[in-house]
Amino acid sequence: MYSPLANRLDLLVQRYREAMLTKRILPGQELLLADEAQALNVPIAVVRAAFRQLATMGLVELQAGGRAVVNSNDIQSLAALDFVLTRRRG
Repeated sequence: MYSPLANRLDLLVQRYREAMLTKRILPGQELLLADEAQALNVPIAVVRAAFRQLATMGLVELQAGGRAVVNSNDIQSLAALDFVLTRRRG
């Protein structure tokens, strides 16, 4: 059985952004596609799409082999990104 995140890409992306903001995921940390999918109990395609969105936001750098490395983002840049995304939705 999949988690509620399986059909909610936006929630998964938000969860990663929040983890970066609260330093549960640190700059330079490597996220492995298969490991994340297994840990979150979601299809690998959903995690891949989340990684792509995070890369578009400048939060991670995608690398070969299903890896994403967390960029150095300070709290101000993450807060600014959150502000922009919130305004875009409203």
